[in-house]
Amino acid sequence: MISTAIAAGILTLALYTSGDLIIKRPSEKAGSVPVSLIVSMSSAVFLALLSLFYPFSFPPPVSLVYSIIAGVTMGLGTLFVLKSLESEQVSDTMSMVAISYIIPVIFGVLVLREFVPEISWAGIALIFLGSAIIAFKEMKFNRALLPAILGNVFWGFQFIAFNFALKYYGDFLMVAAFGSAVSVLIVLLYAYARSSFRIRALYASESAIAGIILAFSLAGALYLVLNRTMAIGLSIVAAEPALVTLFGKLIYRDRVNAAQIAGMLMAVFGILLLSYPF
Repeated sequence: MISTAIAAGILTLALYTSGDLIIKRPSEKAGSVPVSLIVSMSSAVFLALLSLFYPFSFPPPVSLVYSIIAGVTMGLGTLFVLKSLESEQVSDTMSMVAISYIIPVIFGVLVLREFVPEISWAGIALIFLGSAIIAFKEMKFNRALLPAILGNVFWGFQFIAFNFALKYYGDFLMVAAFGSAVSVLIVLLYAYARSSFRIRALYASESAIAGIILAFSLAGALYLVLNRTMAIGLSIVAAEPALVTLFGKLIYRDRVNAAQIAGMLMAVFGILLLSYPF
């Protein structure tokens, strides 16, 4: 089960990283609000389509309630992150994403009593420390990123709500689709209030592709939740800022300082250590 969690975590990490890298250009060119709306809509629709390939049974009310709660926290998290994106770069804002994973990791260990081998704790610590160094690369707090931090806290609690939804209903694709649909409604209301719907076809297409990739990402994360492997699996996904920073440098020629390089190396070494000897 641990080796499966590691494989699923690495795949989910790759998917989240790819989705965030694709979002970067349309967000900077067309604005974060219309891009986030298209990403959310395409993700929800794709998850709903995927769920059709499995035998359908309507979720019990308690699972549906927790799915709605997860969708609300997902949507609110998106709104707070959008607030930071109004004044900060996409790369700086999305570097806070590791915060959203430390919450379910702590929950998995302390509440669900998930098994974590002793050697894996060093890997987990390195991943989160490396991600923290990347997030605060200038070694000073930027107040404009406070909404992004709060948004990622909401995103972290979405996984806990999804955990309870999956406790009563094991179809993680359907649960993800319900939660994503609620999140879309929240983002849609915000976009309507801001009258932010205009976007060029090219950037809309890129956003839709990113949404499909992020649909697979959420499905992967909920697979880890369903199998009680959040502590190990989502710790690997928490290395996302390291990979986004690395490929941002290679693809978009983003500037990277010594602290970010150190953070990337720590996160990558943490993944290797977490995978040993599995």
